[in-house]
Amino acid sequence: MQMATKYSLTILSAWLICILGSPLSSLAFQKGKTADPISVIIEAANKKASFNKKTPVKFKISIKNSLPDDQEGTLEYTVNDENGNEINTGSLEVKVNAKKKLESSFEVPVDDEGTFTLNVTIALNEFKESFTRGFSYKGPPRSPKDRKDIPDPYEQNWSRDNFGQTGSSTKEALVVESDEAVASEEEESEEEGEIITVIKPLVKDGVFKDGTKVKYTVTISNKYKTKQEGTFRATITNEDGTKTIGVKEVVLKIPKKGVRKFIITMPSVIDPGVYNISAALNLTTYDDTTYHAFGYRLGEIATPYHRPPDFDQFWKDTRAELDKIDPQYKISFDEGRSTYFHTVYKVEMQSYGNITCFGWLSIPKPKGKYPVLIGFGGYKIELRPLYFDDFISFTVNVRGIDSKVREQINPDNREQLLVNIEDKENYIYRGIYMDCLRAVEFIYSHSDMGMDLGRIVAFGGSQGASLALITAAMMPEKINTVVANNPIFFDWVRHVEISKGQKELNFPIRDMRGFNGAYPSIF
Repeated sequence: MQMATKYSLTILSAWLICILGSPLSSLAFQKGKTADPISVIIEAANKKASFNKKTPVKFKISIKNSLPDDQEGTLEYTVNDENGNEINTGSLEVKVNAKKKLESSFEVPVDDEGTFTLNVTIALNEFKESFTRGFSYKGPPRSPKDRKDIPDPYEQNWSRDNFGQTGSSTKEALVVESDEAVASEEEESEEEGEIITVIKPLVKDGVFKDGTKVKYTVTISNKYKTKQEGTFRATITNEDGTKTIGVKEVVLKIPKKGVRKFIITMPSVIDPGVYNISAALNLTTYDDTTYHAFGYRLGEIATPYHRPPDFDQFWKDTRAELDKIDPQYKISFDEGRSTYFHTVYKVEMQSYGNITCFGWLSIPKPKGKYPVLIGFGGYKIELRPLYFDDFISFTVNVRGIDSKVREQINPDNREQLLVNIEDKENYIYRGIYMDCLRAVEFIYSHSDMGMDLGRIVAFGGSQGASLALITAAMMPEKINTVVANNPIFFDWVRHVEISKGQKELNFPIRDMRGFNGAYPSIF
């Protein structure tokens, strides 16, 4: 499990399983070398850029970030036919850690024959550039017999794939490819004068069980024409960085153009929890520090409750207020988003405080009862319809996603997380949680549309993961399964404790502590 300062906690279901892990971050200094701050390569997945029904339209992308800061933003694309008509659009979230390279790919939905132009714009914190690529597609449109079963969830992370996108649905999200693929491509493409380090836990997901020694495989490739000497030093600390568990050091001598591979046994840990690894590589002409984390006996972590005295009554009163509001469900067929296989509706509803929220209901066309996937989006991310062959999906856009509603509830244009945070009665997330409950109520009040109420799944990533968990906790009799990938906005007390040991604060604690400096005792 390679991680920076965020940890992924996953709840498994029979249908969907999310993978634990996130890219490592790195702070590197290389002597005597300069590089373009950010470089991007986009190319068709096959050399001829010719695709067909069996080979979907797919493009590979490589983004190298040489800057000392993470780069975040979007990849937006449009597809135009030979006459210049726009036939498809899409958008994906992009994040490239500091001093790292993102190797990934994405599919472009195309069903008609012809020659097309793909126009891509990548906008990051400190980078914006557009690219144009041509491709062709041969073969008839998809037919019902082309329908495929949902892949083995171990092979494809549906929650992460779908929620990485804010545009037209595809089966790929812009996420990091496997470590093996990245390492092999880098070894072929990096210029002379690089040190390539790959650090991987012997346990694939980085979660170690009781009595298992924590071991990592370390591979260091020397691309220099000179021998490299120095040390590899791994320092293990507890989750909040306040206690050093132990240090392991390996003396290195790597011949020119050589590779050193070894297994390092980390200092023993006893208590259940998440532990940090600071891996410092100090060589003749190269210094690099990467950060990782592993879990030990995660199932035994005991998280204390931090419930204020009025907790139960507060939420009981909140739900009672929601019940007084007529949802006024408005269901509108959307021809443009419907497909050969799915009927799509926009569902608008009145929620807590008479605020409008909406979602996209996607129903497979073959008649029958289908289990329902209720999807919740990441922080300020607008969700589009999701298309599954064997599930009904309902993607929920809570208050603040629609621009008109956002102006209504946030006239001062505060960061969403901070809207009325000083007033629990009017805090924005009080309403957001009720929006999620209203969405579940919609499903239960419209079972005649093919919903199997005995099989309801709430799922999401990041903020969406927290919304899924909170919704299930408030409506345990209505939600059968939760799939939560990397929940944030959840264990706030622990989040604050961990941040105290960090040199640089990240969102959301950074924003909270900086909130006018008015509430230092809270944040």
